[in-house]
Amino acid sequence: MTGSPMIEIEGLHKYFGTHHVLRGIDLAVATGEVVCIIGPSGSGKSTLLRCINHLEVAQQGVIRIDGQVAYRDEAGGLFRPHSNRAISAVRAQVGMVFQHFNLFPHLTVMGNIIEAPVHVLRRKPAAARERAMELLAQVGLADKANAYPEELSGGQQQRAAIARALAMDPKAMLFDEATSALDPELINEVLTVMRDLALGGMTMLVVTHEMNFARQVASRVIFMDQGRIVEQGKPADIFTAPREPRTRDFLRSVLEH
Repeated sequence: MTGSPMIEIEGLHKYFGTHHVLRGIDLAVATGEVVCIIGPSGSGKSTLLRCINHLEVAQQGVIRIDGQVAYRDEAGGLFRPHSNRAISAVRAQVGMVFQHFNLFPHLTVMGNIIEAPVHVLRRKPAAARERAMELLAQVGLADKANAYPEELSGGQQQRAAIARALAMDPKAMLFDEATSALDPELINEVLTVMRDLALGGMTMLVVTHEMNFARQVASRVIFMDQGRIVEQGKPADIFTAPREPRTRDFLRSVLEH
């Protein structure tokens, strides 16, 4: 890994009741790195992203964003949560795109994109709209600013969701199965936007079933299973010569279909 970590995780554990979902995750993502996480359903991939974005709260471990301890401090095994303002400030630095687009149905595409910059970052509406139009052009939706989500295809909704996340000028982007709810013919239009972001130097942590995307775009591929990082390495190494039997079994099962 080159560069200083933009995202750093140490000893992360997450339980849902008695179910131990994340079992001591250690991970560092460098500035400008694209890390793809693959693995079977239920392996903890999405929960890891949700902890990084504070949508879930881990019971143990430390998360750092751009060198700063995020969300809470630990002393003597006790956690002291940060203020809501401090938590919001960190979350604004980490954009997240979900499997389901989560656009506000009562707002236009433009309304969805400027909502957080205006109300969270206190940007002037005119400046927020100008930036939104730049982002809509970037994701190929310059003609859809006044459309409502229900008037868009799934691929267009997901591209609008990416633009909405980028409107906060995040330091890193998290993608949680961003294409898995899409029809096959719409997947590539979203992956193209993600590819362009990667080429532009955006730090990205991507949970995906799209093995070709991981192979072509990732700086590093991580294989997770049963709440642990089993193996990680360059895409060529993971896809052509995985060391761990569990990685080999998983790749055989997904690449044969």
